Amino acid sequence: MGSQGRRTAPLPKGWARIRARILRRDGWRCRWPLATGGVCEEPANQVDHKVGAAQGVDDHSDENLWSLCQWHHDQKTGREASAVAHAKPPRARPAEQHPGLIN
Repeated sequence: MGSQGRRTAPLPKGWARIRARILRRDGWRCRWPLATGGVCEEPANQVDHKVGAAQGVDDHSDENLWSLCQWHHDQKTGREASAVAHAKPPRARPAEQHPGLIN
């Protein structure tokens, strides 16, 4: 199954055209920022959201899309999946009545 099959939100209509446009815009090079201040520049074969469904955002605008190499795409997707898997529900529970107050 491809990664699109595991998405929680559908891609917009015309995604193939959007994807091709973003890859062309980015010169088919990965735009992942490096700690050194530059960008990866490896050949890109993926287009992903900078901020996406994992953060509760459904923004398919060009400004929120970037080209990524397979390695950086896998790293980003893995971190997002891990964050979702390890999200903990709130621990708040109702206050218990003092035993002397229970009827």
